[in-house]
Amino acid sequence: MGGIALRGLGKSFGSVEVIRDLSLDIVSGEFIVFLGPSGCGKSTLLRMIAGLEEASAGEISIDGRRVDALPPGQRGVAMVFQHYALYPHMTVRDNMAFGLRNVGQSPDEIERRIAEAARILEIGHLLARKPAQLSGGQRQRVAIGRAIVKEPKAFLFDEPLSNLDAALRSRTRIELARLHQQMKATMIFVTHDQVEAMTMATRIAVMNHGRIEQIGAPMEIYRRPATRFVAGFIGTPAMNFVPVQPLAPVDGRFAARLPDGSGVVTGIAAAAIKETQGLELGFRAEHMRLGGEIPATADVVERLGDRTLVYARLRDGTTVVFEDGGDSRIAVGDEVALAIESGAAHLFDAQGRAYHGG
Repeated sequence: MGGIALRGLGKSFGSVEVIRDLSLDIVSGEFIVFLGPSGCGKSTLLRMIAGLEEASAGEISIDGRRVDALPPGQRGVAMVFQHYALYPHMTVRDNMAFGLRNVGQSPDEIERRIAEAARILEIGHLLARKPAQLSGGQRQRVAIGRAIVKEPKAFLFDEPLSNLDAALRSRTRIELARLHQQMKATMIFVTHDQVEAMTMATRIAVMNHGRIEQIGAPMEIYRRPATRFVAGFIGTPAMNFVPVQPLAPVDGRFAARLPDGSGVVTGIAAAAIKETQGLELGFRAEHMRLGGEIPATADVVERLGDRTLVYARLRDGTTVVFEDGGDSRIAVGDEVALAIESGAAHLFDAQGRAYHGG
């Protein structure tokens, strides 16, 4: 399986710049996810790697060979689309065999590859059926099988789970993760769903406005977001952001005043903070707890079984969300006193740059 190298990649549609001077190395055998909101350029980037969109600038290399001037069929990749794109008049076996027959593979080799793909995906009993006789999940497996039989250097997935219901999406995520472990193949997966990214990726590239804001392991990005955008995009519920004013440092640590007048001491070195205007404190729901000195009123209580999310209003009207236990007794209208775990707080300056403790 091959690694993929992107160098200075750019893409414009007329005067609209979609991808901007993007460079990235994808290691052979890794499962990397391009994650971001609609319109951030993630699908365009995937299509450029596949050869379905022409790069306006830069180079693409796969397995050490430059391919940006080659047609899709010569790049050694296989793409699985959001829509299954199966031939309705063909059986599953014929759908999987079609591309191999077109390039002149021998019947014995075609049958071997189909049998192996069917074994991996557990669809051997479906080979004689036509797409109309399959469920949505089965059709998606066939589409993946059609990619597997090509024995590509890399698999490219363009939001392949978005047409599935919630339960089937969850099962298919697990199947794709297992498939990657079995095949040790290079896989690039495009999604706007952070759950898909967090559960499947070895690395996530978080994209925004045609560039990569941060790339790293899922928990690295979750715990140490590089920018305010990444911090707000990763995590459910979204990170709390509260504008703050700096106070005198405490034991060298940055201290801040919340809009309601409450004070917070963070684990961030005060000397690292050069700007004092436009600062925001960021903290996740699990890092805010009961038993502190920040007064608030519970507005909404969301019971999720194993945990409870409470949306609370501070004295100045700022809304924050904190996490309580699954058996929480907090009710709407209750007065609560909250605390922020100092070591888990993040600080963001006016340019969106992040500062962390530890």
